[in-house]
Amino acid sequence: MRRLRSAAVLAALLFITCAKREPPPVILISIDTLRADYVTPARTPHIAALARDGIVFRNAWSHCPLTLPSHLSVFTGQLPPEHGVRDNTGYRFDGKVHATLASLLKKRGYKTGAAVSAYVLRASTGASSGFDDYDDAIGLVEGAPLGALQRRGSRTEKIAERWIDAHRDEPFFYFLHLYEPHSPYEPAYDADVRAADAITGAFLDHLKSTGVYDRALIVLLSDHGEGLMDHGEQEHGVFLYREDLHVPLIVKVPKSGRRGLLDNNVQLADVAPTILDVAGIAKPAPMHGLSLLRDVPSSRPAYAESFYPRTHLGWSELRSIVRVNWQAIDAPRGELYELSRDPQERTNVVDRNRRAFAELRALARNTTGAFHEPERIDAEEAKKLAALGYVSGGVEASSGPLPDPKDVIGQLARLKSVEELRRRGDHRRAIETLTSLLEENPRWSNVREQLGEEYEEIGDPASAARVYEAGIAATPRLAGSFALAAGFALLESGNQDEAAPHAQIALAAREPGAHLLLGEIAFARHDLDAASREVAAAESTSAEKSHALFLAARIAAARRDHARTLELLDAVQREGKATGASLPRRFHYVAADALARLNRVEEAEREFKRAIAADPHDFHAYADLSLLQLIRGKRDDANATLTKLASMNPKPAICLDIAKELETFGDRAAASAWRQRARVAH
Repeated sequence: MRRLRSAAVLAALLFITCAKREPPPVILISIDTLRADYVTPARTPHIAALARDGIVFRNAWSHCPLTLPSHLSVFTGQLPPEHGVRDNTGYRFDGKVHATLASLLKKRGYKTGAAVSAYVLRASTGASSGFDDYDDAIGLVEGAPLGALQRRGSRTEKIAERWIDAHRDEPFFYFLHLYEPHSPYEPAYDADVRAADAITGAFLDHLKSTGVYDRALIVLLSDHGEGLMDHGEQEHGVFLYREDLHVPLIVKVPKSGRRGLLDNNVQLADVAPTILDVAGIAKPAPMHGLSLLRDVPSSRPAYAESFYPRTHLGWSELRSIVRVNWQAIDAPRGELYELSRDPQERTNVVDRNRRAFAELRALARNTTGAFHEPERIDAEEAKKLAALGYVSGGVEASSGPLPDPKDVIGQLARLKSVEELRRRGDHRRAIETLTSLLEENPRWSNVREQLGEEYEEIGDPASAARVYEAGIAATPRLAGSFALAAGFALLESGNQDEAAPHAQIALAAREPGAHLLLGEIAFARHDLDAASREVAAAESTSAEKSHALFLAARIAAARRDHARTLELLDAVQREGKATGASLPRRFHYVAADALARLNRVEEAEREFKRAIAADPHDFHAYADLSLLQLIRGKRDDANATLTKLASMNPKPAICLDIAKELETFGDRAAASAWRQRARVAH
């Protein structure tokens, strides 16, 4: 092993000298959420082929089991306490304060480009610092909530190919990010790993066909692993065990026929110094990492942290130190594992090694530095991260001891189970599960938000409002967000007077959506001028623009300007496509109504059917569609629509309304049958 390591270092140093004369292309490939033990010749043959051409670091460690902080450690060569981003949300990286790999290479004449596959690494986080081109235009994903969440790696890979082809004759740095192994899986984690490998293979084949591969420095890694229930966590973000932190790391130096394996512990913070070393650029002083192509001390500790359980779940944060063959996890009940004998970390030996644990724990705590709570999380941002599997709400800070995550991890699994219940439409059991979880942890805002949404889903906005109102007291830091949700629920239940003060609380907290709620309240009170003023205020906020345009369309409809209504609805669709936002509720009904009033009856009928598909319980959509069909003489179609209406809303009052409509069109026999049906239903 020592011989292989020395050969790799010698070869690398030779090519560092060459790099000073001819800067090599630099390509960084990140496969999100890829566990090191899932990289095998059978499962990942293309990655294995790259490994045969390069240096494989068999004990590489991540600093955080979350995408954004981990990638910023790769880019900066710094630990999360140093670059300041401790979570996927609530923090923004400052590229003016911290030099990045892209910015340093750019100063030396490199063109810098990137394409990412997930919302988590969007440019607005600061991750794009130093890049000339940073493609984060994530397209719509069919069936994904709110749309703009992730894109298929095959699409991102093609973007990378085109950019590299355009810059291959000049020094360049390119970052390609694939997201396939990350949840939601399609259909399973193992299948996603194989898919990511195939995409990587296509990319490497393209580099070979264009002559870039041989002369390029290529680094392949993952940002963190995946729990897969090894210690009770299905995904990642909470625990710091080997399955969460041990990642693949391969470095192929330019034109090198040398290959090697290295077993020393290395870290993702070492990637930036290594790339700079090959490019002939001295690393700046703040970089924590070391060049992997020089002597790396075998006893150097690898630090990792997760504050995600503290800020999102109300549990204790965790810290980890890996040194030589030991891993210590700083938790309320400390853990120590001897990795050489217990690689699966099944036996906690802390009781037999108190002194060693205390030393490593002190090192972890000293490395952590000062922790700053995340800033307020934007509601739309939180929903998009939740759609990617992250619990994205917040909890109120506690002065008392927090639960040890390993004691309460089952709560997270129960919360995840709600997703399946919701997909199956089992809202009753979803409400029961969420209610139980909230009783166990009243400050768990994400559970409260989901419980309120479930009540709204079953048509009980009054109960939803009560859930949200309790959140104002339970989590004062999120009072504006809960007040906003309560206001909309109260408005939905017809209680405009109670909704208004909640809107003012949200407005005082500068909560995005407050002006929109005030506009909806004014619209419900038929004060169209006041509603229009609130629309103008709401349109200035990107998160509100789509829904503000929709309210403007409804105001135009109330003023009988139906052509303007359709123009504004077109604007809503354009905004949705640009941002990935879903269409507002009742969008298709408003469109159908405007089309019908403009006598564009065939288009109106199509939109009414879309409105019914979007909300099978929308009485007005069925009623207006059947009316349109009766006017057009399509009695059979109208009867089918009315029958479906009654089946979705099996109430005597509905049957009587249907009877009245049929009587208006002279169909007394059918009207009589529906009256009889009402008596039977009663």
